Amino acid sequence: MVKSLPGLGLIAAIVGVAFLINDFQPAVSPLALCVAFGFAVANFGRWPSFAAAGTGLASKKLMRIGVALLGAQVSVVSLKAIGLKGVLTVILVVTFTIFGILALSKAFKMSGELGLLIGVGFGVCGATAVAAIRPQTRATEEETSYAIALISLCGTLSIFTLPFIGHLIGLSDQTFGAWAGAAVHDVGQVIATASVWSDEAVQSAVVIKLARVCMLAPIVLILSLRHRRYLTSVAAQNEKDGIAVSTKTNKVPLIPFFVIGFIAVATIQNTLDIPSGIHYAIVLVSKLLLGAGLVALGSSVRWKSIRAIGPRPMVMGLIAWVIVAGVALAAVQITGL
Repeated sequence: MVKSLPGLGLIAAIVGVAFLINDFQPAVSPLALCVAFGFAVANFGRWPSFAAAGTGLASKKLMRIGVALLGAQVSVVSLKAIGLKGVLTVILVVTFTIFGILALSKAFKMSGELGLLIGVGFGVCGATAVAAIRPQTRATEEETSYAIALISLCGTLSIFTLPFIGHLIGLSDQTFGAWAGAAVHDVGQVIATASVWSDEAVQSAVVIKLARVCMLAPIVLILSLRHRRYLTSVAAQNEKDGIAVSTKTNKVPLIPFFVIGFIAVATIQNTLDIPSGIHYAIVLVSKLLLGAGLVALGSSVRWKSIRAIGPRPMVMGLIAWVIVAGVALAAVQITGL
């Protein structure tokens, strides 16, 4: 643990800068900045060797604790606020987004894991969702960084384009807010987009956005089971081929501990009356730990590897962004949210 302190100190400083920038400009995702800063230090300078132990701790244990604490953002109250009609609309939009982007990624001959990261990021809650599901995928550090950068770009574009389109077609405050909540990715970007319109739009947007966040729990659980099956099948094939299989690989838990933690925190959040100050602190700690993990992730990515992924995911992401925004608008107008 002592060996980790210098690296953790460096990572904490970078995370602090990212969140400070977010304080001045909430539309900029602090988690996206964490990846970008880690990447910049490692590629334009040199990630110091003394930070190795702290980087390893942040990328694994701290990241997973942060994911577990994300359960504090899951609110059944938000689901009650939009009613059954709203819940079904959110489920349909999120499901369409994920499977639609997976289909697009296949058409663009991209990695399925990259398509999954982009799909869940677009569908649920941006960089936070990518950080949450990444341990349960086979995505590389480069694919994860690419997905977060693309999601951040499209979410930022939404801040400028959605209000323009909303005024063009004459949306009401409530309808525009619901559209922003259903179509924009990161929570900060949702609020920034809706605040351009009105306070009423912000209230409507936040309720729909929180309902989307609730989808994170079942998605993480499903992907955990999927990833376990994959690891088990790899271990079985290796054993069949006579390749040594570690005891650790053979004992893959049915549900990872951090997923159990996520469910436990979500359950506590929705059954106990937690003071707002404590709830805020838990959410903030979750974001800081995720930020630390993403700085570590960014520091392990090299520009050559990002460039090797090519422009196709960027083109696919922009097309997906337009389609998802259109589907979300149609769903909101049809259901009258």
